[in-house]
Amino acid sequence: MNEILEILKYTIPSIITAGVAAYFLKQYVHLENNKRKFEMLNDKKKQSLPIRLQAYERMTLFLERINLKSLPYRVEPDGINKIEYAKLLITQINAEFEHNLVQQIYISNDCWKLIVNTKTTVLNNITAYSMQDNLVSGKDLQQELIKIGSEGESPIQITQQYIQKEVQSIL
Repeated sequence: MNEILEILKYTIPSIITAGVAAYFLKQYVHLENNKRKFEMLNDKKKQSLPIRLQAYERMTLFLERINLKSLPYRVEPDGINKIEYAKLLITQINAEFEHNLVQQIYISNDCWKLIVNTKTTVLNNITAYSMQDNLVSGKDLQQELIKIGSEGESPIQITQQYIQKEVQSIL
C-alpha cells in the first residue's frame, strides 16, 4: 500500500503538469492559427483595396459620362433627327456600361443595382424625351436633355453620393 501511495505521489503531479502543459500548448497553437489567419486576411485586404477603389472610381466616371449635363455636349447631333440622336446616345451609354461591366465584381451588390437602375433611368429619360412632339431635330433633343440634366438632384448625383459613402465605409 505504501508503495502505491509512493508511486501516486510522483505520478499525480506529473499527470497534472502534463495536462496543464497540453492545455497551454493547445491554446498557444489556437492563438497562433488565428493570428496567421488574421494576417493573411489583412494582406488580402491590402492587396484588394486598391482594385476595389479603382472600381468605384471607374463607376463614378461612368456615371459622370452618362450624366445628361455632359453627355449631350460630348455627342453632337450634327444634322440628325431626334430619334437617330436618341439611338446614338443610347448606344454611347450602353458601350460605356459594357466597358465597365466587370467592375461589379469589386463593388457591393446594392451599389451595382443602384448603378444599373440609374443607367436605366437615364435611358428611359432619353427615350421619353425623344418621343415628344415639340422636339423635331437632334439639336432640339440635345438642348432639352441638357436642360433636364441641370434641374435638381439627379439619380446620378444620388448614386455618386452612395458610392462616396460606400468608399468611406471601406477605408
